[in-house]
Amino acid sequence: MWETARFDVDVLVIGGGGAGAMAAIWASKEVPRVGLVDKGIFGKSGCTVMGAFSACAAFGYGDPADNPRVHMEDTIRGGQFLNQQELVKVFTEEAPAKIEELISYGARFDTENGKLKQAMMPGHRYSRACFHDRRTGPMIMGTLAREVRKRPGIRLFEEVMIIDLIINHQTPHYAIGVRWADMALVVFQARAIVVTTGGGAQVYRHATTSLDNTGDGLSLLFQAGAELADMEFVQFYPTAVCYPRPLGLGPTAPAFLGIRTGAKLYNALGEEFMEKKMPGWRFKATRDILSQAIYKEIIEGRGSPHGGVYLDVSEFPPEMIEEQYEIGNYYQGLLRIGVDIRKRAIETTVSAHFFMGGARVNVKGETNIPGLYAGGEATAGYHGANRLGGNALSEILVSGSRAGQFAAERAKAVSGNGKDGEELERNLSACQQRIGGYQSRGKGIRPVEVKKRIKDIMWEKAGVVRQGRGLEEGLNLLEELQEEAEKNIWICPERRYNRELLDAFESLHMIRVSRLILRAALTREESRGAHFREDFPFPDNDKWLANIILKKSGQGMDLRTEKVKLTEMRPEGL
Repeated sequence: MWETARFDVDVLVIGGGGAGAMAAIWASKEVPRVGLVDKGIFGKSGCTVMGAFSACAAFGYGDPADNPRVHMEDTIRGGQFLNQQELVKVFTEEAPAKIEELISYGARFDTENGKLKQAMMPGHRYSRACFHDRRTGPMIMGTLAREVRKRPGIRLFEEVMIIDLIINHQTPHYAIGVRWADMALVVFQARAIVVTTGGGAQVYRHATTSLDNTGDGLSLLFQAGAELADMEFVQFYPTAVCYPRPLGLGPTAPAFLGIRTGAKLYNALGEEFMEKKMPGWRFKATRDILSQAIYKEIIEGRGSPHGGVYLDVSEFPPEMIEEQYEIGNYYQGLLRIGVDIRKRAIETTVSAHFFMGGARVNVKGETNIPGLYAGGEATAGYHGANRLGGNALSEILVSGSRAGQFAAERAKAVSGNGKDGEELERNLSACQQRIGGYQSRGKGIRPVEVKKRIKDIMWEKAGVVRQGRGLEEGLNLLEELQEEAEKNIWICPERRYNRELLDAFESLHMIRVSRLILRAALTREESRGAHFREDFPFPDNDKWLANIILKKSGQGMDLRTEKVKLTEMRPEGL
């Protein structure tokens, strides 16, 4: 007999990172019952806590010429004009106020002479990155976690994975979750739902994100009938940890070497290939340009022994290296494992990092389904074809708070209890049967093997450099894998803290999200931003200044393109 816990809330927020915390805080200002569901431990899981350096907001402290309009222009230009410009306008206008809101909650950004310090980031015209040492993400997440726990109207549900959404257009929605501790099913009735589960970079063999970043929310949104856009645009981080890999340092730590002091970046032949490609590249080369250049060196045989390129600061005075890289304990961390960056280079490579695609939302964070909202990396439109460094940590504050605020307003307008009890019970029964089936087979394929095969397919067929034949092959392989997984996944029968159960659900989400990426990437026959097609190596504004929109249709998907609305900026020459 399956235990089922049931809860009734006004707003349910799924995802406990920075966007989810902001959504819950702002929803709690409007309604008395907010549920916040985290697949892991709130404040410790997810990707916000991994954010290293910066949250960009145009205060103008770095340069008085900076303002939100310039920030908007940089963001749209960096996104190669595929951004939803009304979303970018809202984001850049509200980002400074959200940083100030964080400060009111106790956030400690670095200051100088009573003003926030602001640093330069590639792709931005002015210094507008706000930061706290080398631990900006943990500081932001810790601040938000404390604020959430202070608010009596927010109830936390930790280590609960949402596995199904039931959407009712006239009555409250439902979400079904599984509680990791005892495998009990948890049912939430909510008058509005906000999805803030981030992206899904873990579908790739190499990724900088937390292991729980498996695309669950995007998969649930798609299954619920929400429109997704820009799924072909996956950002690959250009200077991720390759070798050596010191414990306790984030996967994006090597980027700090390049930004902080101007480290050399060279291949196995000793060539500074970026300086040849783009002189003065350090603050001009956005992540898409840099990752594609590094990847080209690796696949053409000019990489380092461990599959990367070299990042070197050894030409700088030793005392400067010790001082500059003591921030974040980077220098000492490497020294403890016998690596002295005063004397030798480190190896760095590219890894999947961020999804520019996600749910298609309006300025309220609402999807095409009334009462279903999204925020943070689970949304499309803010970053276009490529996200600028430093924009994620500030964007989640804006999009999360808006989604929570307007979800609460929606919740106040919805009255009564759900009327679709039969459908709920059918879905509950289906979830129970699925879990029982995973445990009763006794043979088949383990979830971890499914995950490994997904990661290999995506890295080889839809990685940094793509081409049509490979994308088609990837779709066929994923279709075969999905059929095999749905019939043959099996897990151990343990009823408490069964990691394989979460892996089983995550693997099916990963297959679905991967198929969406491949389908969109195959459709976009051009190269733009983070999407590079070897067989279509140039951008095509005449045809592809448009977003690709995917929506569930029966057991398949509908695909359409929609021209970008150029409400604030137009590319030169149009």
